[in-house]
Amino acid sequence: MKNLYTGIATAGGLSALLLTGAMTTAHAATSATPPSVVAMNQKIEGGSVTLDYAYLPTKGYAVVYGADKDGNPVKQPLGVTELEPGDHRGVKIKLNSEPQSGSKLWISLYSDKDAKAGFDRAGDSSFWAEALPLENQILVK
Repeated sequence: MKNLYTGIATAGGLSALLLTGAMTTAHAATSATPPSVVAMNQKIEGGSVTLDYAYLPTKGYAVVYGADKDGNPVKQPLGVTELEPGDHRGVKIKLNSEPQSGSKLWISLYSDKDAKAGFDRAGDSSFWAEALPLENQILVK
């Protein structure tokens, strides 16, 4: 990677060296950051769940699942939205049905592995193949 020094910025006694550079591939620029999602417990407004933050290293989908009686994610998604690589804030995911207050929801992120239009659980790949982290669970208020 080639870097070019473009200047020094100083504010309030703090200095920062500004760099610009060219990455050899787009993948190299995104592969160091793992996928992540942040969603808080919330009321369902307008039939949608809102993700405060989501990061995908590749093109993919944010998917909302309901929970069974034991609190585990069910297989049928309640809602899906397509996301480009990078960070996203305030992502709204329209739900197929509105869960009741007190329901648990799970958020998962998938990589678009099959390159076909639309989410396909069999063709696209979850970033959390074994189990969703507990942090991916929210409660409907």
